[in-house]
Amino acid sequence: MKRRALAVAVGALFVAPAAHAQITFGNEQLGTMQIYGKLYPQVGWSSSSSATQPGTTVSTLVGTSATNTACPASSCPGTNVQPRTTVDVSNSYLGFRGERNLGVGLKAIWQIETALNFDSPDASTANGTNSFWSTRNSFVGVSSRAWGTVKLGNMDTVYKEYGDTFSMFGISSGNFVSASNVLSHIGVGNNRSARFHERRTNSIFYETPTFANFTAGFMYGPDEAKTNDINANLYSYGVKWDTERFYASLHQELHNDFFGGSNNVAVTALRNNTTPGAHSHDRATRFSAEIRVIPNNRIVLDIARLSYKETGQAPGAVRFQSYEHTNWGIGYQLDVGPWGFATQFLQGGQGSCQLTAGAGCSTEGLRGRMLTVGTRYRFDRQTFVYLIGAALQNDKSARYDNWAADSPNRGGEIKQAAVGISYTF
Repeated sequence: MKRRALAVAVGALFVAPAAHAQITFGNEQLGTMQIYGKLYPQVGWSSSSSATQPGTTVSTLVGTSATNTACPASSCPGTNVQPRTTVDVSNSYLGFRGERNLGVGLKAIWQIETALNFDSPDASTANGTNSFWSTRNSFVGVSSRAWGTVKLGNMDTVYKEYGDTFSMFGISSGNFVSASNVLSHIGVGNNRSARFHERRTNSIFYETPTFANFTAGFMYGPDEAKTNDINANLYSYGVKWDTERFYASLHQELHNDFFGGSNNVAVTALRNNTTPGAHSHDRATRFSAEIRVIPNNRIVLDIARLSYKETGQAPGAVRFQSYEHTNWGIGYQLDVGPWGFATQFLQGGQGSCQLTAGAGCSTEGLRGRMLTVGTRYRFDRQTFVYLIGAALQNDKSARYDNWAADSPNRGGEIKQAAVGISYTF
């Protein structure tokens, strides 16, 4: 028995390269563990211009009041963020994951993944805490080829995972070239409560086995801080079809009591998020497709309908009721030897809105558009250098925002460029 235990222990120390360059420890008896990650620091240059001036006629959701659409200085200060140079690491990460055979066709699976804030390790990250364990996709679950996979933890939603597959060179996460900055946001403001491209904590995720290239997924995120008035839960679900040459997915996400509309309208008097008994029901539906018919070429298409609706407004008062708009994007990538070239165009629609008490609602100037371009040179399977750029243009009422280091004002045109290196292990 001692010799057998020693053999198992020695086997557990065995290190071998995995399929995607991760380092794998362990064996079938004890289970396996992989160490993996991606680092993509970059030097960037950013500037903004053309911010909307005070007094400009804008959307009702941005103006002084429901009856006065002259933009106040509080919503349209008219100033532009100063140009600057930054060193960013975007969503660079380190992860550990593993699995263990449980018999009867079951495997236990786990993953702990964390963001690496190594450009400024003492600074707070976007979620308000320093980089630490499990800030990214982290879970424990059970997987079966016959019955699918169940995971519990902190994970990307089905909506995020199944759609927006362009991900320029795999370095768009947390970067200014991310399509989610336009495709998955409200555009009225930049509060993240309205964004449909998030990771959900305290969630349960189920995904079916793949049948005839079809896979379906479902996620539920309960509100652990639920009160008598607020139940901010989330449902995300979808189906995808993936072959060598084609990809298509249809997916939807529901946010209850997130108040994505009220948190983004500039007119404080229109908001419902502090009204007792008020509720919100925000919904996003997206179709995504990818065409890979020609080798080393791919075309990516996305179209999303975002809807923000609220009920329980104060009786007789003019309040936000709904805003709906359609966003879309198209991207193209070409690989020639070690070189890669990519570009994507995105547009946020102007949409339509409603206020209570029969008040009129204008969405004038709520369009936004973004063009991204990039090229890379690959040294090997794991390492490449890249040059990327983006131009984001807001119409006079819109506030789409892809600038991580600052928050340009309404109507601003944002131009950014960066050079960086990506290393995957």
